[in-house]
Amino acid sequence: MYTDFYNLKEKPFNLTPSPRFLYLGESHKKALNLLTYGVIERKGLILLTGEIGTGKTTMVHALLNNIDKTTRYIHLSNPLLSQKEFIDYLAFSAFKKKVHFKSKADFLFEFEEFLRQCMQDQKNFVLIVDEAHNLSFKLLEEIRLLSNMEFADEKLINIFLVGQPELNKKLGDPRCKSLLQRISSRYHIPPLDFKGTSDYIATRLKIAGAKNGNDIFFKSAIKAIHHYSEGYPRVINILADNSLLLGYSKGRKKITDTMVKQCYEDMSLEDSFLESSQKIPEPSEIKKMKPVHTGRYWKWAAALIFIIVIAAVGMSQIRRGILGRLSEFISVGHQVPLDRVPGEQEQLPSDVQTEDRKIEPGDLMQPEGPKEMHGIFQRKDKEFFKSVIAKPGDTVIQLAANVYGRADEKILNLIQKYNPEIKDIDWIDVGQEIIFPPLSLLDQSPTFTVHIASFEPFKYARDLFQELLKEGYEVYIIPVYDTKKGKFFRVTLGNFKNRKEAENFAATILKKGISDYAEAIWLEMR
Repeated sequence: MYTDFYNLKEKPFNLTPSPRFLYLGESHKKALNLLTYGVIERKGLILLTGEIGTGKTTMVHALLNNIDKTTRYIHLSNPLLSQKEFIDYLAFSAFKKKVHFKSKADFLFEFEEFLRQCMQDQKNFVLIVDEAHNLSFKLLEEIRLLSNMEFADEKLINIFLVGQPELNKKLGDPRCKSLLQRISSRYHIPPLDFKGTSDYIATRLKIAGAKNGNDIFFKSAIKAIHHYSEGYPRVINILADNSLLLGYSKGRKKITDTMVKQCYEDMSLEDSFLESSQKIPEPSEIKKMKPVHTGRYWKWAAALIFIIVIAAVGMSQIRRGILGRLSEFISVGHQVPLDRVPGEQEQLPSDVQTEDRKIEPGDLMQPEGPKEMHGIFQRKDKEFFKSVIAKPGDTVIQLAANVYGRADEKILNLIQKYNPEIKDIDWIDVGQEIIFPPLSLLDQSPTFTVHIASFEPFKYARDLFQELLKEGYEVYIIPVYDTKKGKFFRVTLGNFKNRKEAENFAATILKKGISDYAEAIWLEMR
């Protein structure tokens, strides 16, 4: 559905394992090498474990696609069998016909002869049991007996047990002590780290026909996918596939972290409406309510709700229209790359408490590095600093926008200088005190910007600000106080050295019909 829209030849994130889309990170290379080594060297019993969706079955399929004709194998993907069904399955798979043996001893005799013939023909034989954590203790004992088959100090059969970590617990049971001692090698596949997730997505997009995966997913979107998937390839596929579908439905050529979060929330199962502690009333306990005549009120209520919804939709469409047209126009020269890791809270906090107080130089943590850098912390400025206590979901970018009314690269660098304990601008600790110095320390001369929209509710200005900021544009929110109109918020773009440059940019916006309004204004520095 979305392949043509993103210029792809096929869907890159199907859940069905495909050797064409094989991605081998460091952990998966180790897993595949272990299985391959087990076949070549006849290592006998090998254990491969991993959480759901880490790529265990994919590694099995990769092995089976790489082995040559000298190796015969049986792949049991559903081990929920009885002992008799297990023996029948092995017999049919090995002898390629239905054979019913009178006893298990007859089967073992014929099967061992078959394995010896394979060895004489210079062929390996491998039994791969997928989902092995579902094996019963009786079947595990049958597998132990099969692993005993040897000839001239060589294993006649290689057995690979592949399953979830629960398999380790089952093998730790005293009933599996003998089987556990026969395991020659084992490996646990961990989830992908962020680099692995990024490479995994890029690899699958490239195989599907994308020229550059970065043209489809923002870096912040990949961070969000890694965050929500926790590095499990199967969940990565689900989130990435649904994000592409959502982007297609919205007409967005590039996936953002907000879209990834929406897909994650849409797929998450919510708790039951009734909590377990709630008591469901008996019919006799339900009070009879007196009928209320609402005929003349509901019409007015419906009309009021309709007006509110229309206004909200209208404001949202204005914001989306501006954003969509700007994404096709704004030049790279007016962009500031600001990636943000998705947190628990995507919106700017409305209840951030700031404290105006004069902070003495001794109150500030001294930075590491050359002594000449210490001077910026020893300056006695007449203006007040602000301090904010970080709450869950806060980021430095969000807090800066709330304190200063805008956020850009220079402001973030200034904040980091006065908060040297912040090593990564995208991550702060809950309860951490963040110092916000006065912007006069930037020593900036007055600049100009282009006013493109105004909103009375802060929410709409904030939403447009966050969208443009995530797209990498230099955007500002400027609060305005008017005696007649009251308080409203301007959204502006760009930072120009003089009014002429700003006016030229505004004229281009109007000429191309990107926005119905664009005016060059002076950007006052606080």
